[in-house]
Amino acid sequence: MNEEMLPVRVKGVAMPSDESLPVVVLGSVSGTIAVSVGAYEAGAIIMQLEGLSPARPLTHQLLAAFIEEQGFSLKRAELYGVYGYEEDSFLARIVYGKGLKRWTRDVRPSDAIALALALKAPLFAHSSLVCQGAEDNLEMNLSGEESTAYWCQESRAL
Repeated sequence: MNEEMLPVRVKGVAMPSDESLPVVVLGSVSGTIAVSVGAYEAGAIIMQLEGLSPARPLTHQLLAAFIEEQGFSLKRAELYGVYGYEEDSFLARIVYGKGLKRWTRDVRPSDAIALALALKAPLFAHSSLVCQGAEDNLEMNLSGEESTAYWCQESRAL
């Protein structure tokens, strides 16, 4: 498999409909990716994007603190593949290290995203996962009556 990884950033978090899971919209110069996540995970990502902290740390915040306190660093988080019946679930991993030593660990996509945001680490996606030209279609779906955008990068610039 070609390991062409593209840098991506979180463009938004939305609820496409009442019956579906929230999605985290990741964007790159080549297109977008919509990653389905659980409601609590979407909330954690939104809180991280907004710089909000609950009275006690969320799981990704606890892990981020541990990583920093022990002298580790998160080198990058990656979405690298798909799996599932209709191949609609993403595979993710984090690459972290200490000194010259590096480790790679498979994680849930929502955890990879939240942890990368918490530690300000780069986020990448395999080029085969990026939907070229899908941005307009995704924006139409997110702006429709049935969908609700909870957090959008564009709205923060206003």
